[in-house]
Amino acid sequence: MSVVTAQDLRVEDREGARLLDDLSLSIDAGETVLLAGPSGSGKSLLGMTLGGLLKNRSGLTVSGTVDRSGSVGVLLQNPSTQLVRAGVRSDVAFGLENRGIPPATIHERIESWAERLDATHLLDRSIDALSRGETTLVALLGTLVTEPDLIVLDEPLTALDATNRDLVLGAIEELQGDTGLLVTEHDAGPFLQRADRALVLESGRIAASGEPRAVLESLREAGVTLPFGTEVALERGIPVDRVPLSG
Repeated sequence: MSVVTAQDLRVEDREGARLLDDLSLSIDAGETVLLAGPSGSGKSLLGMTLGGLLKNRSGLTVSGTVDRSGSVGVLLQNPSTQLVRAGVRSDVAFGLENRGIPPATIHERIESWAERLDATHLLDRSIDALSRGETTLVALLGTLVTEPDLIVLDEPLTALDATNRDLVLGAIEELQGDTGLLVTEHDAGPFLQRADRALVLESGRIAASGEPRAVLESLREAGVTLPFGTEVALERGIPVDRVPLSG
């Protein structure tokens, strides 16, 4: 069952330039979708539109339809902008408190999701004491406790070192299959083996869609960063079914 479906989606700026151009797509429950493309292709804009964050955005006109059969959460490219309180536990509870969730239920959800993401040790930390990867993890935790059916992850690995990349990737892997995930990235490498499907976005249009292996050439042509081993294999003309998705 689809969690979100967009039909003839178009976003224009005040000069009439099309930033997203008549896009149609759907994302199913429990599906992991990689949305890849070069900088400026509209990846973040599409993710925010599907997440309902462009309503009444000054200077932008949105047309077409976006139907959501479930709830959609968004992890922004700069996750620190989503954190509003000084302490981790208090910040994670913020969204639930605004919804009037009983304190006992809030506590239960926070403890349950923190344990699942191996983030219990962060709950009593100060926000200011977190690394970039830990900040991403806490922002993700704050989204997860609201129990969305789909989470849009906007370039979640940006500016992370190897340790923090592993931390965030581990959290993403824990969610796969249960929670729908739409991951926007210009570096497809970490997600080629993790995604059920890949969408290639160019100049606000979907240039290709399919299983990651089936769209490798389209990803390459769009200037998306691929693993070194994948690039070498494609250069040598190795059949796509034998091309490694890592290395």
